[in-house]
Amino acid sequence: MHETSRVGDRPARDRWDMMDSSKSAYWDRYYAGAATASRPVPSQFAVFVAGELAEPHRIVEFGCGNGRDSLFFASNGHQVIGLDGSTSAIERGSALADQFGEKVEFLAADVNRSDLVDLITDGGGRTVVYARFFVHAITEDEQSAFLDTAARLTKPGDLLAVEYRTVRDQSGAKETGDHYRRFVSPAEFDHAAAQRGFTVQYAVEGFGFAKYKHDDAYVARRVLART
Repeated sequence: MHETSRVGDRPARDRWDMMDSSKSAYWDRYYAGAATASRPVPSQFAVFVAGELAEPHRIVEFGCGNGRDSLFFASNGHQVIGLDGSTSAIERGSALADQFGEKVEFLAADVNRSDLVDLITDGGGRTVVYARFFVHAITEDEQSAFLDTAARLTKPGDLLAVEYRTVRDQSGAKETGDHYRRFVSPAEFDHAAAQRGFTVQYAVEGFGFAKYKHDDAYVARRVLART
C-alpha cells in the first residue's frame, strides 16, 4: 500500500467512503497481476538509503507494494522483511523474489496489528525501519501505530528512513488520482517521531526526489536515529 487528492470539489477521503470496497481491497486490485518480465527499478530513495549503510542491516519495509525496494535491498546483502496490507502486493513481491532469486520475507499484515512486532524476524543486527510513500497513505491513527511499532523494532543507533508527500504537494498533478493521500506536515511528523525516541539525522524537502511522469511530488525525506 503506497499512497488525499481531490476529485472535483470533493476530498478523495470522501470518495473512499462512497466506494463499496475498503482501501485494502483497492490496493489488492491495484497490485493484482503477474510478475513483470524485467527486474523492477528501485526508487531513488532506496538507492539513497542503501548508500548510507556501511554494513548489512535488517531492513523492515512498511508498505512494500510490489517489492521493488525490498528486492533491491536484498540484492545488496541486507536481511529484508517487506510488509504490506495488500495480499496481492505480497503475492506479487514474493513472485518477483522467486523470479530474480532474491531472499525477502514478505508478510501481509496491517500496521494496526497488535502482534506485528512478534511476526517480524529479528536478525540480531542493526535495523532500519524503511517506509517510502507509506506515511501519506495511512491515517493519523495508523501513523501513530507505525511509529509505535518502529520504536519497538529498533534500539539505540538504529534508523527510521521515511519519504512522504507533504502539505506543499496538495495542488500538484497526480498520475494516480484514485490513491488515498494524506498530505503530511514534516514538523508534526518529526515531533511525533521525537516522542518515540527518534532524532532527525538528515532532512530535506522539495521537488525532484520522487518524480514519476507528470507527477513531481513535493516530498520530505527523513533519516532519524533511535536514541
